[in-house]
Amino acid sequence: MKVKHSEIRLKGASICRGVAIGKPLFLTLTDDHVPEFTIPVRDIDDEISRYIHAVASSKEDLQRLLLKLKEERILEGAAILDAHLQMMQDPLLTTQVEQEIRNTRKNAEFVFHSLINQYQKKFQSLPDPFFRERFKDIQDISRRVMGYLRKSVRISLAELPPNSIVFSLELSATDAAEADVACVKAIVTEIGGMTSHAAIVAKAKGIPYVTDVAFQKIMNIDDDCIVIVDGRTGDLIFYPEKETLDAYVALQKELESQEGVLLKSRELFSETLDGYQVRLSANIDMVNELDAFHKNGGHGVGLFRSEYIFVTSGTFPTEEEQYHIYQRLVKKMKGLPIVIRTFDFGGDKLMLNQHIPFDGNQFLGCRAIRYLLQERDIFKAQLRAILRASSYGNVSIMFPMISALSELLEAKEILNEARAELKKRRNSIPESIRIGCMIEVPSAAIIADLLAKECDFLSIGTNDLVQYSLAVDRDNYSSSSFYAPTDPSVIRMIKLVVSEANHHNIPVTICGEIASDPRFTPLLLGLGVHELSVAPRHIPVVKRAIRNMSIVYASQVAETVLTLTNSRDILELLTHEYQKSTPEDQFYNC
Repeated sequence: MKVKHSEIRLKGASICRGVAIGKPLFLTLTDDHVPEFTIPVRDIDDEISRYIHAVASSKEDLQRLLLKLKEERILEGAAILDAHLQMMQDPLLTTQVEQEIRNTRKNAEFVFHSLINQYQKKFQSLPDPFFRERFKDIQDISRRVMGYLRKSVRISLAELPPNSIVFSLELSATDAAEADVACVKAIVTEIGGMTSHAAIVAKAKGIPYVTDVAFQKIMNIDDDCIVIVDGRTGDLIFYPEKETLDAYVALQKELESQEGVLLKSRELFSETLDGYQVRLSANIDMVNELDAFHKNGGHGVGLFRSEYIFVTSGTFPTEEEQYHIYQRLVKKMKGLPIVIRTFDFGGDKLMLNQHIPFDGNQFLGCRAIRYLLQERDIFKAQLRAILRASSYGNVSIMFPMISALSELLEAKEILNEARAELKKRRNSIPESIRIGCMIEVPSAAIIADLLAKECDFLSIGTNDLVQYSLAVDRDNYSSSSFYAPTDPSVIRMIKLVVSEANHHNIPVTICGEIASDPRFTPLLLGLGVHELSVAPRHIPVVKRAIRNMSIVYASQVAETVLTLTNSRDILELLTHEYQKSTPEDQFYNC
């Protein structure tokens, strides 16, 4: 007789929105006991050959996955695997293991496992969580090599049954890369963050992903139970009641239908009911995302994050390499404007094999513009490449993480030097180019009047502005309750920046996550924001929000928000107003 289970609900943290219904599949990624034995002298060469074969087979796996991701146009995931292939040239995985086998006469599994453990202790002793996170790349490679050495059966996410909800303590980039979206409906992990490589690949594939789930609470879940993953809210539902299941099946159909309706708005203007026009642009990380941008009908690219092309590379690209990428990018814009942000390295964005002299907290100190001002050759090479590519279209340059007027002035001086060098080389470049800077720290917001005098536009990065204003790590889920973009201090800083920019007759763009959330649209327009820059897939929903309101209404919402004294009340007001204006939106009204 089949046991009747009660509905179980758990709460996690959403990494990728979406709704999935399926059966759980639990991946075990823990290492079993690794045997240790002595190799006869006559068999040493054969043992080394066995190890070399395991490494070669692992490389073939990665090359196959790399090709697959390139075919799927998931170029950022491909770049991560390319970095893994580069890491497999490291002496740790080649000569060091071979030499240790000769010296100790121990079996390859034991030698390899021991060396990896030594590396793990070194990484875990580092105070910065970023470098501890990067050890997962080495673990990913070592599991693959160990699998061939021990001839163990390895579960691949490319070979799972249909409607699988994958549960894993954590997930590697190659695990996510292998995921067949036709079968893997959602991913749930206990450990993971927005900046992990697995998250990057999962987002690119559009797989609902929830993390920060305590796995001890699901130890006794049956393999054949039905699981619902609500990537909008982070909710997990096991053994759903019939009413719950029916509701989520209907929700899935509703979301699919809603997406189809929104795509039909591609040719419509982004203007309010009373004719106030708003520029609706896209945030882009990779060149291939421009296809989605054009499909969704954006007005331009408000933020191209240039560092993501190279974030997994071992060396900085040359001027010529960058020029060809920017040139292709600008040509694909088909005449529409694009804002290229110079490298924002540091914090959660470090090149895997590149030494960058950051001391202490990676989110503070020598990050972004401060690093570029120290490494003038790297900075100037990028500026020359952008200037050369700008002759093919409408390009603007934006400097990240400006915290003082002196930084902006020095960056502009280096830009002028790059321009002079190109003229001396007789390169074709435009006579002028628009310059802007990002407002991401409170000091920049406070001196917005000074920065506005030196810029053609300002762009507010609300993700970092919230983080630095409220002293909270936005990627640490244990402190997520403190991360509040509706905090009155943040709203007032946005108003200050917009007011100063308007006074100097230059536009302001919002390019943080709140720009993508239609609940915030009336507030931002009411504060006087001229442009919203969002992920391409959010363009239709934000356009609908703009077209459903008047600018008079938006101004009234902003006035009311400025009278409220805490973030909870502000969020409740914005949510309530959005539910009234757009009750059919089940993606955000949840």
